[in-house]
Amino acid sequence: MEHFDLIVVGAGWHGLAMAKTYIEVHNQASILVLDYADSVGGTWASERLYPGLKTNNVVGTYEFSDFPLVTEKYGIEKGQHIPGEVVHAYLSDFCQTFGLMSCIRFRTKAESATLLPNEEWEVAFTTSTTETESCGTLIATKLVLATGLTSQPFMPPLPGKDVFKGLVFHAKDFKKRARELSDVKTVVVIGGNKSAWDVCYSSAARFGARAHMVMRRSGGGPSWCWPPRVKGVIPSISIASATRLFTWFDPNPYGRSAWPIRVLINRTWLGRKLSQLFWRYLDNKVTKLNAYDQSPGMAVLKPWTSTFWMGNSLSVHNYETNWFDLVRSEQITAHAGEVSSLSESGVRLTDGTTIEADAVICCTGWETKPSLQFFPEDIVYKLGFPSSGKEEPVLEAQVRADILQAAPVLREKPVKHLPRNLRQEQTNVTTSEEPPSSMPYRLHRFILPCHLNFIRTKNLAVIGAHITLHTAILSQVQSLWITALFDDKIPHLALGSPKALELDAIKREAYHHTEYQKIRRPKEAGGTGERCPDLVFDSIPYVDMLLFDLDLSYHRKPTWYREITEPYTLADFRGLVREWTRKTK
Repeated sequence: MEHFDLIVVGAGWHGLAMAKTYIEVHNQASILVLDYADSVGGTWASERLYPGLKTNNVVGTYEFSDFPLVTEKYGIEKGQHIPGEVVHAYLSDFCQTFGLMSCIRFRTKAESATLLPNEEWEVAFTTSTTETESCGTLIATKLVLATGLTSQPFMPPLPGKDVFKGLVFHAKDFKKRARELSDVKTVVVIGGNKSAWDVCYSSAARFGARAHMVMRRSGGGPSWCWPPRVKGVIPSISIASATRLFTWFDPNPYGRSAWPIRVLINRTWLGRKLSQLFWRYLDNKVTKLNAYDQSPGMAVLKPWTSTFWMGNSLSVHNYETNWFDLVRSEQITAHAGEVSSLSESGVRLTDGTTIEADAVICCTGWETKPSLQFFPEDIVYKLGFPSSGKEEPVLEAQVRADILQAAPVLREKPVKHLPRNLRQEQTNVTTSEEPPSSMPYRLHRFILPCHLNFIRTKNLAVIGAHITLHTAILSQVQSLWITALFDDKIPHLALGSPKALELDAIKREAYHHTEYQKIRRPKEAGGTGERCPDLVFDSIPYVDMLLFDLDLSYHRKPTWYREITEPYTLADFRGLVREWTRKTK
C-alpha cells in the first residue's frame, strides 16, 4: 500500500497552495493531491468554466505572491477582471513551475478516511475513467481537506420537476449544458447570488434568451452589485476590504492591530455614529451608481439589506456590457417570490405568477459538509464539521452574550427593505439568537478540530472552509499555518509549551469566532455565517491573527501611514515562507 507524508484532498486554489507550501518547507516529503476533476483549479477547472466566467478580483490581486500573473503572457490588461480560462491556465502553469503536476491524481475521489491506531490515516479512493472505475486505499501521516465550499451542488426540491419538459440543472453544470441553451427562448434562474447574475447575463447577452431571476422573499435577496471601479476614497470593494483603515469599521474579534481604535469605533456612541456614516456612504454610493430607483424593473434588484450585513454573496460588475441595460430592455426580469412548482412548460411562483420557460437553472449554492466520510464513528463528533458534532448550548449562550457586549451594533437585527409593489416596504429580518438547526464548522482558527485528540496528534487540518474576496492572501497564510501546525511550531498549540492554552480556552475561542460569524452574516441577509466563515472586511484581521500565531509581523507595510491607508496586496506577503523558516531554524 502506498504511503505518503501528506495527502491533500482537492486541487483547487487552496489545495495547490497547501501542497506548494509544504514542499517548500519539506522538499523531501512525499505528497499526493487527490481531485475528482479532470484538471486543476477546483472552481477554475477547465470543465467548470461556463461562458463569461470571470473573477471578482482584478489583475494583480488574484495570484500567488511568488508567481506573478504576467499580463503579456495571458493576453490581459492591468485592472481587468480575469477570465476563467486565464485563471485555469495560470494555475496549470503554477503546477508545472513548482513540480506539483506529478503530485496530483485526477479523476480520483477520496471517499473516506479512517484513523488508524498508529494515528495515521487510511484514505479510500475511487478512480474513474470513461471506461472503468477502480478503488483503492492509501496511507497518509498527515491529511488536509482542501475541498472548499463549491464541490457539492445543492439542488432544491422542485415539485413537478419530473413533468417539466425543459432543462433543469445546477449552475455547476452550466458549461457542460451551455450548448443546449442555444435554442432556449426563456430561462428561469433560481437565486440572486453572483452565479445567478452570471447565468442571467450569459442567457440574455450570449444566447439571446429572456432570463427570469427568481429570489426568495425570505432569503437575502439580490447581491450588492459593485461597479468595478469608481471615483472617490473607496474605488472598489476589494481594495476597501483590504485597507486597514476601513477594516476598523467592522466589529470583528480577529487580530490585534489597532485594537484600542477598533474598540472606540465599535463600542462608543460617537464611534458607532462614524461607523454608520461609513456604511451609509457605501449604500448610497452603489445605489446611486446603479440607478436602482430610475426604472420600474430595477426596483426588485435594489439590495434588501445594508452593506453592513453584506457577506460574499456580493457581485462585482465584471461584464462586457452593462448588465442593468438588459433589465431595462426586459431581457432580464427579476422576481421576488418562491417557486411553487413546475409544470410541463413553465414555473409557478407562490404569488400566482406563471413563467413559461424552456430551462430552469438553479444557482442555489453548495453543500457545506465535506463529502469525505470519517471512521471510526466515535471520532466523527470530535471533528467539528457541520452537523457532525455535539453542540454545547450553555457555551453558545455565553459567547453570544460576550459578542453582543463587545459589538453592540450586532444587537440591532438587519432591516430588510422590499420593493413597494410587494406591500412590505421593510420588515425586520427574523434572525433568532437561538442556534440554527445545523452546526457550522467549529474549528480553531477555522482550520483545526478543537478536540484534544487532534490538537495532540496534529494530523488533520482543513483549508479554505470559508468564503472571501481575498482567497489568494488567505490561502497562502493558512497553508503556512498548517505547515507550522504539522511541525508542532505553533507555540500555543505545542504540548508542554509554557505558552500553551488550555483546551477549554481553545474550544471557547472557536465557539466565539463561529458564533460571531452566525450573528454577523445571517442567511436572511444573504450571509453564510451559520455554515462557514464569510469574510469581507474581516479578512485582513483574520490574517493578522494567523501571522501572530506564527510569530510573524502582521504590520507588513514600511510606514504607519501606508499601513493604515494602503490596501494589502500579494506583494506584502512575498517571501513569507522563507521568513518563517529563517525564524524557526
